[in-house]
Amino acid sequence: IIVMAKNVGKVFEDDFKASVPEGVYFCRLHDAALGFDVNHSTQRFSLKSPYDIILCENGQMYALELKSHKEKTLGFGTKDAPIKRRQIENLVKAANAGAIAGIVINFRDFEETYYIDAKTFLEFMDTCGKKSVNLNDSRKMGIRIPETKKKTHSKYDIRTILDLRLEKGA
Repeated sequence: IIVMAKNVGKVFEDDFKASVPEGVYFCRLHDAALGFDVNHSTQRFSLKSPYDIILCENGQMYALELKSHKEKTLGFGTKDAPIKRRQIENLVKAANAGAIAGIVINFRDFEETYYIDAKTFLEFMDTCGKKSVNLNDSRKMGIRIPETKKKTHSKYDIRTILDLRLEKGA
């Protein structure tokens, strides 16, 4: 019997969800693969979600893209890169409509997790002259989300993100 290990990105998402305080609305947006088998082809199309997570507390919406990565550098700007430009652009649209929106990057080998505002990250993508974000970039641009490591899972202080509404003046 072959036992498949759970995707580490999914483990991060599950741990993040389990860290959301009681009373905060949580919604995971799922990508849906749709098959169009008009001529018995194997061609598949998928609807891509704009980002991963919506949280809502006291009328404030939070739009988040979650990424977990083993190493110090996480790519963007190429077709196969983990961070997609459309995700960041959709987060910026949410921010422009009043949401607190950003990317949460978990550097799991370093046990450091950062929230980076979507507009800040898009500007970084457009001006940094490289195709990746590293741990030091995240430290400079982002807000560290404290985490407590348990045996196999982590608990994240999501209040770090939720309290951004207070800074915003909401």
